[in-house]
Amino acid sequence: MAPRQSHQDRVRERFTRTAEAFASFSLGTRSEEATRLLELAWPHLPSRPVAALDVACGPGTFTRVLAQQAARVCGLDVTPALLAHARAACQQQGLGNVALVCGDATALPFAEASFPLAICGYSLHHMPDPRAALQQMARVVGPDGVVAIVDIVVPAGADPELNNRIERTRDASHARTLTTAELLGLFAWADLEVLATEPSQISRSFDEWMRVAGWQPDDAAYRKTRRLMEADLEENSSGFRPRLTGEVDEEELVFTQTSLFVVSRRRL
Repeated sequence: MAPRQSHQDRVRERFTRTAEAFASFSLGTRSEEATRLLELAWPHLPSRPVAALDVACGPGTFTRVLAQQAARVCGLDVTPALLAHARAACQQQGLGNVALVCGDATALPFAEASFPLAICGYSLHHMPDPRAALQQMARVVGPDGVVAIVDIVVPAGADPELNNRIERTRDASHARTLTTAELLGLFAWADLEVLATEPSQISRSFDEWMRVAGWQPDDAAYRKTRRLMEADLEENSSGFRPRLTGEVDEEELVFTQTSLFVVSRRRL
């Protein structure tokens, strides 16, 4: 079995197992980020409404926000269980302009220049070859088309190895979190001109983060991930800025998740 396929199986297994918890988290908390990504992208499109593609759409968080402004939207994901949540979310809002497709982000089943806009939210770090996904998005938007993403990044000055060790301990489907320089380098490699970037930092509860990945405090993955986070409380080598808050007898472990919004255009 090819390495990419085996990792794709891990992604599908993880998000099938945690579909309910992940959909509840994503649909409930990431709509504002979806709105912000589109706010950054819209000024660079020649006209609206447009046809748009949401790559690795998951439970439809970005899809449903996009569908409220675009003429038609296609959401693509490798996990059928997440597509079921996306379908339900779009139906609940009465969005009849959405098509959902099960497919691979690194081999998009669409012709060149099928969509003026392609977006991808919080998914590149699950892909062993994210530049292939960006290259595919550049292909399907065609010359002068817009590609917009938001994803987690390793903060400046942090240790990427430790950051990714913590992520992979929590989630075996995690491939690699990139630094900002590495992520922007992928856009250059895919012949995408970066038009706008915007960093973001969000404080998250460690317990909630682990629940979204399907783990409870008694699980080995939970305990091992927490040990790694707690070992970094003083140094913050990981860039997560882990810290304990609240009363001593009710302390909660929280950390900071750093992300980057990027809007780009395919060069003519």
